[in-house]
Amino acid sequence: MTGQKETVHISVLGKEFAVSCPEDERDALVKAARYVDLRMQEGQRGARPVTMERHAVMAALNMAYELLRLREQSVSTSSEWVKRVTVLADKVEQVLRDELKERP
Repeated sequence: MTGQKETVHISVLGKEFAVSCPEDERDALVKAARYVDLRMQEGQRGARPVTMERHAVMAALNMAYELLRLREQSVSTSSEWVKRVTVLADKVEQVLRDELKERP
């Protein structure tokens, strides 16, 4: 990490924001800003006018929901992999034990 900070200009719902971030995190910040902008635009497609604050809260709630769901899936997937690896390790150990028993 360079430690050098820079100001990055991003746009969300047509409003410009200047955000300071480390140089090596610029691309990630720009991608995150695009994602936030897209999610907030989705909320703007409703029939009634909504404040920027409401857009921000709804986008944040939706993104938090997605993050939590992905974390839960990751934990579930991780535990499944742990189970599979444990079963395979047990099988390998059994084969090695059998192999040792067969040796004179």
